[in-house]
Amino acid sequence: MKMKAMIISTPGPAENFELKEIDKPQLRSRHLLIEVRATSVNPIDTKVRAKQLPFSPVYPAILHVDFAGIVAEVPHDVTGFKVGDFVYGVGGGIKGTIGGALAQFLLVDADLVAPMPANLSFAEAASLPLVSITAWEALLDKLKISSGQTLLIHGGLGGVGHIAAQLGKHFGAIIHTTVSNDSDAELSKKFGADYTINYKSTPLIEYVEAFTSNRGFDFVFDTVGGNNLENSFQATRLNGSVACIATGGNHDLTLMYSKGLSLHSVLMLIPLITGHGRNHYGKILFEIKKLVESGKIKPLIHKEIFNWKEVPLAHKLVESKEQKGKVVLVIE
Repeated sequence: MKMKAMIISTPGPAENFELKEIDKPQLRSRHLLIEVRATSVNPIDTKVRAKQLPFSPVYPAILHVDFAGIVAEVPHDVTGFKVGDFVYGVGGGIKGTIGGALAQFLLVDADLVAPMPANLSFAEAASLPLVSITAWEALLDKLKISSGQTLLIHGGLGGVGHIAAQLGKHFGAIIHTTVSNDSDAELSKKFGADYTINYKSTPLIEYVEAFTSNRGFDFVFDTVGGNNLENSFQATRLNGSVACIATGGNHDLTLMYSKGLSLHSVLMLIPLITGHGRNHYGKILFEIKKLVESGKIKPLIHKEIFNWKEVPLAHKLVESKEQKGKVVLVIE
């Protein structure tokens, strides 16, 4: 049987996407065949599209990691799922995976799938997997946050940041987020922040003094990366911990050393690429499902939801960094 998919033959501009008819994936052991209903655009999707990276798929390729959809086929060796189940997860678009979510059907490792939150649409659910797993790995697996501790999140309204703020708050941390303007400050408080900091108008040294009496935050989660990593070191207390999702490049670690800090690099793609540790991701998504259904976590979606054939426009929007919330595409 055939299906339609948005194909990219070689890395390059967003216009490289082409709608083509290809063979539908064949069911295999330990995998689910998903009828994809929605996907979202993560920065990693735009980077893989734009240039060849160490974790890029073999081209021509179907991109996009996140999906939400309906189980179409289940092999004999997979339990816990049945045909017709509404599910969400991560499972394509990079090295080590089969296909990607920009297609009518996706074949995905069952360990990377979980039941979809019952109170979300497919579009809303598709916004959550990658960012939720990343936030969980940073806060719980790496930083091991607990009640009463102070957590500073750089980029509190970003895709990862707004989930991390809500997740940290659920586990009892006191949440501080950086934002760029007053309207974002108000919105960030609706998504978990106890306190917000306008980083454009308030120097780091001032808000560390104001919120911690110059002691520093117990934990800092840096979703910005680049030169901001040094700011994260400066904002953290002695013997505190920093988690970052963008530690590439050259950095001066002198301050980290002199303050006795722990630095945790978070790359949620590793189990997808290597095949190791995938089962943990299904378990995380199941926990996120429960938190969403209980009202502890809600996704922030950009006001415009795209048709999947408009993926070039969606990619350009994400690359412009002018969106507010996750950019989502629905699949016919």
